[in-house]
Amino acid sequence: MNIVIRLLSHEMASTQMVLLRNLFSLAIVVVWNVGLHRKRPRFPTRRLSGHFWRASIGIVAMELWFHAVSLLPVTLATALSFTTPIFSTIIAIIFLRETAGLRRWGAIACGFIGVLIILRPGISDISADALFVIGSSLMMGVAGVLVKTLTRTEPPETIVFYMSLFMIPWSVPLAILNWQEPTQHQLWLVFLVALLSTASHLCMARAYMRAEMVALMPFDFSRLLFTSAFAYALFGETIDLPTIIGSVLIIASSIYSGKKEVAAKAVVTTM
Repeated sequence: MNIVIRLLSHEMASTQMVLLRNLFSLAIVVVWNVGLHRKRPRFPTRRLSGHFWRASIGIVAMELWFHAVSLLPVTLATALSFTTPIFSTIIAIIFLRETAGLRRWGAIACGFIGVLIILRPGISDISADALFVIGSSLMMGVAGVLVKTLTRTEPPETIVFYMSLFMIPWSVPLAILNWQEPTQHQLWLVFLVALLSTASHLCMARAYMRAEMVALMPFDFSRLLFTSAFAYALFGETIDLPTIIGSVLIIASSIYSGKKEVAAKAVVTTM
């Protein structure tokens, strides 16, 4: 998704992308719901205010992220976005009362150290544009916690539906300021962004239904591997030694945290 955003950023303002993405996403989740239930789409909910606040915070994160990806190298933006698990973990522990032992904190810290190693060689070159990623990561962390609370009663399709529905009016004002008539090629690219991001949100919502955020967040680090591969193939962004070392630490922290979660569930199951 981020690679497509970067490709499209040369032709379309990020704010226009956000609006079109939300419109397409709404249509996609409705069609998905029809195919899933074989009847007229329905998204009943008793937590409309929760969906509203999740979308209101999420639109800030989305606007900041789309703008950041259009300005920064994709690999750098992705590396900086790894602060999201740190924010999410702290928020989840405080507000959701989730537990995080010393070893799991150590695993998350190991992943964060990996991110610092990746950024160290170019730390002096990081401009104020990086603040867009940090701001987006903070908002994503808050939004992730809200999604976790919604998954207690709401199915993933309902969460994504109301997210897109409430994000549309928030997207309109900024999109109008930079609006230009999109070409058919641009619309196809935005549709691809919407398809990929909607699939991502559906997967995340299902994951949050099955495990604690503290256990899931370290796996977010794996995005760096996919992003680096695509960024190298399409933009020639190379992977240096510090990036490789940092990536190894990130992957190690993800694997360790995942094994701890599986072991903990196994103990509970046998008791």
